[in-house]
Amino acid sequence: MSDDNMQEHLNNALYGPPQTNPDERRRFMGSLRERVALRVSNQELADPARQQQVAPLLKDFHDHGYKALLNGKLDNAVTGPYMKMLTGANIPFTLVANETAQTDEKAAGLLIVSDKAINQNTIDLPPLDPDQDKPKPKKYGFDLFKHL
Repeated sequence: MSDDNMQEHLNNALYGPPQTNPDERRRFMGSLRERVALRVSNQELADPARQQQVAPLLKDFHDHGYKALLNGKLDNAVTGPYMKMLTGANIPFTLVANETAQTDEKAAGLLIVSDKAINQNTIDLPPLDPDQDKPKPKKYGFDLFKHL
């Protein structure tokens, strides 16, 4: 064995085989950006309104054969409802609790990923509508014609 091959063999034994895009893999819990269909941050994961936003999307993800990566370093009170939703939608999920799972509020808390590159432009949830929970005022009389 030449010295170069020996050094490469020793490095692989000590540090593991070299990875492509290690920084990107740390940001996406071991996956790559090109494989992500949906990203929910840790902060969004804790918001009950976001659960209602994610739930209807899961059927479509199941139909495409995607799987979920869930941040295992977060409290079970945060991840539990999502585990239940994923199980109900028959989407396989993995709890990631290694060094790629981060607890920063902007870090990924839930990723829906594919085995292949899908290169989806927008992976984050759209912002919540601030008027979503407010009741609509009833219109009476001539108020009905104000918006015409």
